[in-house]
Amino acid sequence: MATLLAVICGCGVIHGKAGDQEGGSRPAGNSPSARVNANGAPAIATTDARGLYLDSLRRQALQPSINLVQEYYLERQAYPGGSREAVISGVDYRTKDVRLEKSEVTVENGKASVAWANWCQGRYQDWFWSSVGRWTQESDRCPSLTDQVWLNDGLGVGGLTPEQADIFVGHLADCKGLINARGKSMVERAGKQYVRLEIQVTPQVVGSGNPIGAGMYLDAFKYTELKADTHPYNLIGREVDALRIVRYIDPQTRLPVYSETQASGDGKWTMHRVEYSFDGPVQSRPRPTRVGIPQMTWQPERR
Repeated sequence: MATLLAVICGCGVIHGKAGDQEGGSRPAGNSPSARVNANGAPAIATTDARGLYLDSLRRQALQPSINLVQEYYLERQAYPGGSREAVISGVDYRTKDVRLEKSEVTVENGKASVAWANWCQGRYQDWFWSSVGRWTQESDRCPSLTDQVWLNDGLGVGGLTPEQADIFVGHLADCKGLINARGKSMVERAGKQYVRLEIQVTPQVVGSGNPIGAGMYLDAFKYTELKADTHPYNLIGREVDALRIVRYIDPQTRLPVYSETQASGDGKWTMHRVEYSFDGPVQSRPRPTRVGIPQMTWQPERR
């Protein structure tokens, strides 16, 4: 991941050690996120999608644990239901207890199968290869640094203090033109109301280099002065990516329940679907003899 340079879009970007920028780090209480939350939650009816998204991102950052079901597509023609990575994951940021079940799903002639899978519960990471037909232990680090990205949704984070959450969200909010509202609506699913947010993340010019989009989330995390490899945190996709996000939030908790993130940049395209569950232990189950394909309950939006 390349080191980011100084930004001219109004957001401070770290070069080197976290917090090193002209004028010093911003006090946590001065962040836009802190101001929004100082007098309670922003009203859904009068707050635009951007404000609700940032508030939801902050609330997500405060959660001590998270369980997820995910799908990740690398080819537009495969979405939805085609070849993909399918993931079940969980992390408790207090105990560092983790769960990771990841399968590479291939679809040929309408039939889905698992080419390979890995399984992470406890210290060791096991792999399953369809050509072999059994599990083998291949790593004593669980999960790998690369796979840590699946422990959250690839943009947001959890396990932060209120001050750290204000810093993380505040730096994103301060970057002019980065996060923009595209739409907001109330929708019903299975008899329950949700707020559907549409967000556009537009890359911003960084110094004399390339515009940076999704990479700003990683940079905002650096200002918390936590270590990404041990907290853990990682960014899915590429720093230069523009993002189109659809995020459904619970109107009571303001936490996300489902999201779709379409990323594009450098001629590449990806789609990331996520279902969220908060405030519970990291779920686990015995490792199966043969692997199945994780299933999501939310239906994909065709975009």
